[in-house]
Order: sequence, then structure tokens, then C-alpha cells
Amino acid sequence: MAATTHVPPATSLRDAYRAFDPKPLESGDPYFVDLTKARDSRAAEKLRDTIEFCEPGHAAIAFAGHRGSGKSTELLSLLYAMRHLCFGIYLDIIDYLDASDLQYTDLFLLVARRVLDELREAGIKLSSGLLKDVEKWFCEVTKETEETVEFAAGVSTEASARAEIPFIARLLAKLTADIKVGSTSREKTREELDHYFSTLVSYVNALVADASSKLKDRGRPSSILILLDNLDRVPSEKSEQLVFAHGSELQSLPCHVVFTISIDTYYSAKNIGTAFPHNLILPNVKLRKGKSDAGRNEEGIRALLRVIERRMDIKALLEPPELAKRAVELSGGSVRQLMRIMGEAILSASSRKLNMLDAEAIEDGGRALRQEFQRILTPEDYKLLARTHESKEIDKSEPYMQLLRNVSILEYNGKDVWHDVNPLIEPIDAFQRAWSALASSATT
Repeated sequence: MAATTHVPPATSLRDAYRAFDPKPLESGDPYFVDLTKARDSRAAEKLRDTIEFCEPGHAAIAFAGHRGSGKSTELLSLLYAMRHLCFGIYLDIIDYLDASDLQYTDLFLLVARRVLDELREAGIKLSSGLLKDVEKWFCEVTKETEETVEFAAGVSTEASARAEIPFIARLLAKLTADIKVGSTSREKTREELDHYFSTLVSYVNALVADASSKLKDRGRPSSILILLDNLDRVPSEKSEQLVFAHGSELQSLPCHVVFTISIDTYYSAKNIGTAFPHNLILPNVKLRKGKSDAGRNEEGIRALLRVIERRMDIKALLEPPELAKRAVELSGGSVRQLMRIMGEAILSASSRKLNMLDAEAIEDGGRALRQEFQRILTPEDYKLLARTHESKEIDKSEPYMQLLRNVSILEYNGKDVWHDVNPLIEPIDAFQRAWSALASSATT
């Protein structure tokens, strides 16, 4: 991990609110806390080992987990940890593409664009002949020209910059920008690229392979590592299509690639192992010992308390400081949920003109998130949640997958895999009624 810059815990509500921003942490971030033991999972270590142990450029890994479980932070840590072995490229698809309407061809366009950009920024030139061939093919297929690229919104550049940026790089930037904003040319471009998909794959693979070769010539790590983050934001149907219908093409890239996928895709009856033999899931932090042991998991509780203590001076801002444990309890072991609870609690205290968080503020933090569940859950959902709370299990039916997706149900593992209802849901009257009805039916 990169050297950590010390940042003292916040002593004001304003600074604490900023510290609890639920954004991914880069390596060396002063707020980072190693949650490996708290999760009772070695997923992050296995991720690194798989890349290191595989042949150069041959690790394609599906990386799953609940939203907010810490996948992005782990990927950024991986990028730093592998810097001496790999040329790393981190791609948050939200920055470049439309996650709600993602197609497999979009990913190949994005990889080609960012490989060109990253190599140029590193001062490494790819083979001019290859670039000309790729450029010519894209122009023929998409009917783009220097003029259409030049005047496209968002990619017009000064003459001096144009001279430094190859036309193919500007063309790919335009195509991905059109896809992200949903321009009228998007579907036409996708249709043409899909028609010539094998050629698209061949050219993108050629660019990646040439980049690897040029890195080696310059004495740089020649194994390229691409991290495609936030693919778990893709709708379920499209996610399954990406993984199971086009997984083999995605894995054909001559580099290491990590694909984040949604937790329900990981549970698909199509079997993630058939599409991605290398697959891992990052569980939430365990706050109880296990499926059949309701005892407190002190390791997990202490770890999440450290997450809070890194960000705020609990003696200065929590009255009493023991309220931090209540926030951890409400989080269910979800790091993002903990961040959001604390952020809402700070706003509650501030709105009441307090300088510290009290018990009401922490409960308000939980209540704000609880109301989000109340708005989306149905009577049938509460029945399923009650069953999961009782059995610590789920089945693979779509209603359960929906509850996994929206974090109404949380997954934990270690020696065994188990599930439980999000603790924010437990106090809801509708859940309590479903729970009581389940208990009554068990006694009759």
C-alpha cells in the first residue's frame, strides 16, 4: 500500500460530514481500514494472487459483491499493489458509458480508447501502421471523418492539441461520448460494430498486444491490467447477457481484466463458473459469528469502529462515544451504509443546532435510510425477508435476487455462506407483522 498521509479525525460536524463521503478510497488514503479479517474472506488477496499466478495477460476475473461492500476501494488497492508487475488501467464505466443501456461492443470501444490514451500519457507510441489500419477500419464502418469528429460536441480541441492526439484516439473518444449521451448515431454505430464484431475484437486485441510489446521495449511492466469497475450498475438482463452470452469475447483480450458484476448475476442459474472460471465475491463485514452462531463478531465490530474513528473524533463529536457501536449495528456490515448513516446523523444533529451527535441523531441516520426501504418493499417482500431472517438462507428466484440487488438482504461468508435481512428493515411494522405471522405458523 502507498505511504499513508496522516489526516487527524474531524472535530467539527462540517469536517466530519465531508469525511463520511462514501467514495472509493485510493491506496494510501488515511481513511483506509483493512477489513479482510472482519469480512472473514480472502477475496482481495485471491484477486491479487490470481493475477500474479496466471500467465501474463490471461487472467479474466468476475468480481462480485453488494453495492457499497468496498469493491471499488479494493480494486484501487489492487491497482497500486500490482504496479511493479502490471501496467494498470482503472476504468469506471460510469465516467465513459451509459450503464443503463450498455452493450458488449461499448466495452471494446472503451478499452481501445483508454489503452491509447494511457499509453500516450505514458509517452509510449504504438505502431503507426497498426494505428492507420485501425483508423481506416473505424472510419469505414462508422462513416466518421475528420470533420465530423472535429465538430462533435465534447471532443473539439485546439489545433496544438489535435497535433498531439492521433485521429483514432479522437475518433474513439467521440464514439464513446455519443454512446454515453445517447446521440442519434448511437444505435447505428452499435449496429455496424456488431455486424463486424469479430473484426472489432481483432483490432482491439491487436492494440492491446502492441501496447504490451511497446511497454516491454521501454522496460516497463508489459502485462496490462484493466479494471472495469461499476459494471454491477448494469441492469440484470443486460448484465447476464454481457457475462454469459459474450463472456468468451470479453475474456479474449490479451491482458488481465477484472470485471465487476452484480451480485444477482453471480447467483445466476447459468453458473458464473461456466463463463468465468476465475470468480470471486466480496462479502459484507460480519457482525455476528456465523449462520448458526448469533454471537457478536468482535473483529467485525472493531473494524467498523475504526472506520468511524479514522474519520471523526468520537470523544469530541459523539455523546456518548459508545453511540458509534449503534451506528455499526445499523450498518449491517455494509461500509457504504455505515457512511450514509453517519452522514445523515450529522445532518440531524446540525439541523437541531447541536455541536455533537446524540442518540437521536444516530437513530435519525438509520431512519432516513429505513424510509428508502419502506418506499420500495411490498407485502410479499416482507414475507420473503422474514423467511430469510429465520433461515439465514435464500433461493435463486427472481424476488430474492431483487432483494439482494437492493440490499434488503445482505450476504456474509467465511466457512459458510449465509444471508440476513438488512437491520434497517427489522423495525418496520410490515416486517414485524410478517415475522410474527411466520412465527405463528411455525407453532400451529
